Amino acid sequence: MVDTTTSIDSREQELAACERLIGRLRSHQMDLLRSLDADRVTALDGSRSLSDWASARLDVSHETARSLVAGARRLVEFPAVENRLSEGDITFDRALATADLARSGASDEVVEHSFGFDMAGVRRLAGRHRRLTRTSETAAFRDRHFSIQPSLDESVWKLWGTLPGFEGTIVEKALAERADSFPEPGGPRAPRSAARADALVSLAQDALTGDSNAGGGDPMVSVFVDAELAASSAGEVGAEIATGPRVGPNTLERILCEGRVQVIVTDGDSIPATSPATRTIPPATRRHVLFRDGGCVIDGCSSRYRLQPHHIRPRSEGGAHDAENLATLCWYHHHVAIHGEGYRLDTESPPHRRRLIHPRVHGTDPP
Repeated sequence: MVDTTTSIDSREQELAACERLIGRLRSHQMDLLRSLDADRVTALDGSRSLSDWASARLDVSHETARSLVAGARRLVEFPAVENRLSEGDITFDRALATADLARSGASDEVVEHSFGFDMAGVRRLAGRHRRLTRTSETAAFRDRHFSIQPSLDESVWKLWGTLPGFEGTIVEKALAERADSFPEPGGPRAPRSAARADALVSLAQDALTGDSNAGGGDPMVSVFVDAELAASSAGEVGAEIATGPRVGPNTLERILCEGRVQVIVTDGDSIPATSPATRTIPPATRRHVLFRDGGCVIDGCSSRYRLQPHHIRPRSEGGAHDAENLATLCWYHHHVAIHGEGYRLDTESPPHRRRLIHPRVHGTDPP
């Protein structure tokens, strides 16, 4: 047990000492790995690689095993760095970063100077000294890829990929500028990664509709609702987009609020009800509400990006398309804050200075 009566400074020093001890042990592990690699231990055990063998024998992740093997092979070129690691002067991560810096072509003076930088600074130094040949640039360009994969029920999508440096900077800048244009809904600040995800959706929506300033909604979608399943689960089961993912009550509420949608209710093999394939809010009412409000009605918001009428009382709760039940919101407050994060408009706040109620206050899920 940690003695919490000691000062913060002494506990911090003890924590750092533990990390240096880990570095000394890592140095000894790398010595052992080099000797085992020389004896071709992977061939004896039928392992695919030394990293796989180390992961299995040490019961560690492949990432940890790869770091150990990489250190064993890199640091042998730089005995001075490994000596500092084995003596507990530097950490394992810094030893690897310092070796990468030295391999990039940095001078001994720059390497020594790097000990005054944090880890990110050492990596930036290495990047600055690393040669970029035509061959390496071409290889980076040819390795570019972007993958998108839905979960089995398509309720969540994963995206990942690789871009060359210049193209990656373009994408990062576009996402950062769009994310920076979004206001904060209040309450805990969303992580930067969430803001970039919102920015990506926003840019994709602009590409589909061709206008980032109009008050248009999503492209036309058809939603199939199984009457029995939806009724018994408060909309948590039984709704899905045609040839697309299942949707829950939040997404269904958003589609009904802002999109062009056709709702098809099914009951077994029959179709007892079908809505017209039109925008949910009549165009004249939409234009009137946008003119009446003049912009996003959230108190303090000046964004005019994708202004959209929002149903104060949701359609799922019987809210009508009447102008009195509509309030103009920017895309961020509508799509992210309300239909994404679960905030609600405070109906007691002034019509042109609306406040948001946190989902913890009003509650969103049934018991």
